[in-house]
Amino acid sequence: MRRLGRGIASTAVLSIVLTSCGLAALSTTAVAPDAVAHHPEIAAPAAPAHPAPAAIHEPILLQKAAAVPEPAVTPKATLPAASTAPMRHIWQSLNNCGPAAVVMALSTLGIADADQETARLALRGPDWNRGMGPGPVDPWVRSLYGLRSTWRSNGTHELMKSLVSNGFAPMVTQWMQDPWISRIGHWRTVTGYDDAKRVFYVNDSMLGRGVPLTYEWFDSNWQPFSYRWMVLYRPEAEPLVRAIVGPDWNERTMRQRFYERARGEALERDDSASWLAYGEASYQNGLFAEAVAAFEKGLALGSAQGVFTLRSSYPQALRALGREQDAAKAQQRLSGITSVTATVAPPPDAIAASIAQERARLEGVLFSE
Repeated sequence: MRRLGRGIASTAVLSIVLTSCGLAALSTTAVAPDAVAHHPEIAAPAAPAHPAPAAIHEPILLQKAAAVPEPAVTPKATLPAASTAPMRHIWQSLNNCGPAAVVMALSTLGIADADQETARLALRGPDWNRGMGPGPVDPWVRSLYGLRSTWRSNGTHELMKSLVSNGFAPMVTQWMQDPWISRIGHWRTVTGYDDAKRVFYVNDSMLGRGVPLTYEWFDSNWQPFSYRWMVLYRPEAEPLVRAIVGPDWNERTMRQRFYERARGEALERDDSASWLAYGEASYQNGLFAEAVAAFEKGLALGSAQGVFTLRSSYPQALRALGREQDAAKAQQRLSGITSVTATVAPPPDAIAASIAQERARLEGVLFSE
């Protein structure tokens, strides 16, 4: 088993072929921490024309979504240490970390014969360069196995521990290794944790079974992907999952909570990853000017290579502000930040647009009085 101390910081690391998760074969090569070059072609100007988010007036925030009746179930208490049901480990095929993570999670629900290539075609399609988003997972596991899948941003250590303590195997999107070693976005499946050792254990389709990740490493390498998580469960377990997830079960509430968290982290840490995460959270919460300013500051502070969401959210935030030419330039500039080249404008986030419209109506009422 490879032990990862504060990070995956061995000088003998996996050589990289793609800038998203996946190699058909592994080799080791000595790589210095500065081996990943900064990518000036995607960096924002050092002095962006828009104010840094810290200088933006406090936005008018929406009221919390109406409370949903609490499920009539109480989760088990989170234990000091816990593990999932026995979980199969598989080594992934090329660029197939997502389907491999799903197949491993399925094994904790008694489905031991799921095939990662069948999952690949359903969840990624035939293009080997294409990564897996969480959206296709629920329809696939529902139709094939009668299961359900839920995903959100804004995951926390406490949520992961509660899910594991209650018998679930959550999946997370993180860097595969420290980003100065390799900027590979990667799905992995959580198998357990230990508070005394301050580690999560994961089944990783590239690094092995039961790999320990320190709490600090887990968090810092999760942040660039909006703390995204996903969990599979049987339909009858949905009240329990809802009770564990709590307020974030409501999509709009989750976006507001993620925005507040990301904004605080950016102002406190003032690094590239935190500002980019703040930009994503602002975009998801319909605060498009704030998103653009945060994205541009994050890009000015470092590289966004490998951060999947940026090439969609940043141009769409510009479009929402009516800056079509800037959006087209950003789309072209960001098209190669992952292994999947994309120059076609992605669809806007309909929920973010709805939140922005609701906020604009509220502002109109307030300032007309």
